[in-house]
Amino acid sequence: MKKYLILLLTLIAFGNAQAQNIDIDADNRIEWYQDEQKIIAIGNAVAVRENATLKGDILTALYEKVQLEDGTQKTQIQKIFSDGNVYLKMQDASGSGSHFEYDLPLQKATLTGSPAALENSKFGKVSATNSITYYGAENKTIAIGDVIAQNPEYTVYADKMISYFDEDKQGKKRLNRVEIYADEQPVKIVNNQATVTGRRGTYFPIENKLKIFENVVMEQDGNILKGDYAETDLNTGISRLLATQKQGRVTGVFHNKKK
Repeated sequence: MKKYLILLLTLIAFGNAQAQNIDIDADNRIEWYQDEQKIIAIGNAVAVRENATLKGDILTALYEKVQLEDGTQKTQIQKIFSDGNVYLKMQDASGSGSHFEYDLPLQKATLTGSPAALENSKFGKVSATNSITYYGAENKTIAIGDVIAQNPEYTVYADKMISYFDEDKQGKKRLNRVEIYADEQPVKIVNNQATVTGRRGTYFPIENKLKIFENVVMEQDGNILKGDYAETDLNTGISRLLATQKQGRVTGVFHNKKK
């Protein structure tokens, strides 16, 4: 679980384009609307910033002149949109969907699709049928709608996933906390040992621990445990199922295996 959530940083990487030039080209044509201060690239349109690439059938960039510290002016892209067969590439990670937009002043990047997906060959995949949005000013990413996060070890199902970031002692951005929420269906965490469901959960990547709350059900080898709170240490694989004063007890159904 610690691995696949790191790939959400893909949106952050493309979003750091405020101080960088963005090159735009297309197979068919590029239209420049000076009065409206926008550029439209049509036909396999591509925008490139250093090692970040954004592709789509149509790409639209809105720009304006900004005042620099030395008193000169520079034309700078403020918003960029990509529609149709959207593909986002950043280092080892990639994203796909039907629409991508980035607001540079707000530091807000949104990828949508049916589903929108981010994938890393090393870390796994996150998909959402509604949207995956990064809020740079708040250092968080929100995935909404039938969210599925996968890696070779775990699969997480939720209606909403919120990932919070901070910086380590070296000033590098890192994943600090992940919250998962249920709507109609419970959140579910599946690995090759057990399936755990509940109403909400929190993942702490630094400690590599996962906590599930409310109406928790843990199923393993046909055995079923029920409680109000579960905690799993992903380093050791040891899980604890606890009761609160509200629930009062932990219950279990155990099945004898036939030899």
